[in-house]
Amino acid sequence: MQAIQVSKKDVRPILEASFPDYRGRKFWIVPVERITLHDLNWGGGTRNVYIAVRFDGSHSRLVAVAPWVEMREGMTIDLPLDALLVEHSDFCGHDMGIRIYCHPALMPRLLPAHTG
Repeated sequence: MQAIQVSKKDVRPILEASFPDYRGRKFWIVPVERITLHDLNWGGGTRNVYIAVRFDGSHSRLVAVAPWVEMREGMTIDLPLDALLVEHSDFCGHDMGIRIYCHPALMPRLLPAHTG
C-alpha cells in the first residue's frame, strides 16, 4: 500500500509524542508490515530519525551511536500492533517531512475515514 498524505490535525497526538518541535507541513501514514532502517547518520547530508511510539504513550528514539558503529543501519523491523514507527527525514539538507509507519491492521484505528 502507498503512503497516504494527511494533515497535521490528523496526526497531532502522534506528532506530539514523537517530534513535538516539528513545524513542517508534510505528513504521511504508511501502512506496512515491516520497515528497513536507513540513513541513520548524516551520510551525504541525509539523515532519518526514528521514534517508536506505543499506544500507551511511551516512546523511544533510535539514535545513531557513531557512523562507524551503527549496527541498526539496514536492519528490518516487523511493525507490531501496539506501536508506530515515526520517521523524520532530511534529504541533502531539505526537510522531507514525517512518515508514520504502522501495521496495516492499525489503519482503521488511525484514520477511520480513509479505510475502504
